[in-house]
Amino acid sequence: MYKLFLTVRYLTRRLLAIVAVLALALSVTALVLAPSIMNGFQIEFHKRVRGTLSDLTVSSPQPFGLEQSPALEARLAALPNVVAVAPFLENPALDKHLRKIDYCFLRGVDPRQEAKVSRLAEYLISEREAYLTVNRYERRKDSKVPEERDFAARIKARAEQFPDAVDPEEVYGWLERGHPDRPDLPTCVVGVYFLDAWDLLPGDTVTLTTASPAGEINEDREFLIVGALRTGFSENDRRSVVLSIPTFQAFAQVQGRVSGYSLKLADFEQAAETKQAVLQAFFAGALDADVSRLQVQTWEERNQTLLRAVAMEKALIRIITFCIVIAATASILLVMFMSVHTKVRELGILRAIGGTRRGVLSLFVGQGFAIAGLGMAVGLGAGMFLSVYINEVATQVEKVTGWHPFPKDIYYLDRIPSVISWPENAQNFVVVLTLGSLAAFVPGFLAAFRPPLKAIRHD
Repeated sequence: MYKLFLTVRYLTRRLLAIVAVLALALSVTALVLAPSIMNGFQIEFHKRVRGTLSDLTVSSPQPFGLEQSPALEARLAALPNVVAVAPFLENPALDKHLRKIDYCFLRGVDPRQEAKVSRLAEYLISEREAYLTVNRYERRKDSKVPEERDFAARIKARAEQFPDAVDPEEVYGWLERGHPDRPDLPTCVVGVYFLDAWDLLPGDTVTLTTASPAGEINEDREFLIVGALRTGFSENDRRSVVLSIPTFQAFAQVQGRVSGYSLKLADFEQAAETKQAVLQAFFAGALDADVSRLQVQTWEERNQTLLRAVAMEKALIRIITFCIVIAATASILLVMFMSVHTKVRELGILRAIGGTRRGVLSLFVGQGFAIAGLGMAVGLGAGMFLSVYINEVATQVEKVTGWHPFPKDIYYLDRIPSVISWPENAQNFVVVLTLGSLAAFVPGFLAAFRPPLKAIRHD
């Protein structure tokens, strides 16, 4: 009982112990908050990347290296675990407007089939949303500059003249058959940041140039923009230009050719088995002599570099925050050394009247455990609170300082994603308590094994 009494007494009488608790609490808050935000970013990133791709993709190393075959599509669709199949073409191109030239990526699709293997229909946005994005309404409406807020209000009022909904079937029809207002022009759908970069809107035109399989540069062709996409993946929304397959084939002079096929799977866990079945279907058809060079990849394999980079960034953040915790835990070591130094005589008397070495050691280890436990509890509570209300906190910070910790135009997210991992926090709790106890063990050991008479004579 005396051990508990002395542990509480020593803790309540030392300002350094309170400082150690606060330092550890702040570090644990960072240890909880930073991984929670990175978990959210990782999940959101995976969701957006996967939404732009099908579960499985079969492609040729050459841009238009496969024959378009309805018989092959039917064979692929009949495979076990395959829900839908859609052909596609891909090729880089130059996009031109006025005197500016940039690069983009053309993707030819059958829009209705593509909607079955990806989230094409979900990504189409209305003309009103495209107009507000191009004019940066979201950024300007909360500006600290009154004139910019007034301009945002005028943008909002003018946006009312644009349709606030989009009909995917209507857009698909325009891609396939052309727009009734400009039947002389081929049509395309572009990413919303493509519009923003060129200051365009649906209904405007853009000039595109691509190369034929022989490497010859085709003649510039003017395209009518009939829709906009917002995938949430900045590179796609800036560089993607979607055409119908016949339009792309005529433009690139590759009639009857495609770049590959996208497949939607019933069970993604069986992707490895499905890949083998897909290869067998291609070899059975003997469509091309170069079929042995086919690339059959899942969406994860096609983006493994990006996914690995995000995972490495998450691991790096966790390592950094954990190093901060270790540094904060060192404050417990300092507090215990100071406690031992100031209570040498008291500990000598305690040993002289019958206190055991084990009892003295447990006295200091108990203090370290208590400081670590209290700091962990406070830090865990603060970290979880900030993880849940991070967007509200960021809004208040912006109101007071004019600076937003996670700008939407940089991170391309409407809200800061945050996902609390309970297993990680449980692991953190155990590790911090262990570190706290170990930090107190060394000074506790020195105090326990100091000779009682020498301790009593200490000056």
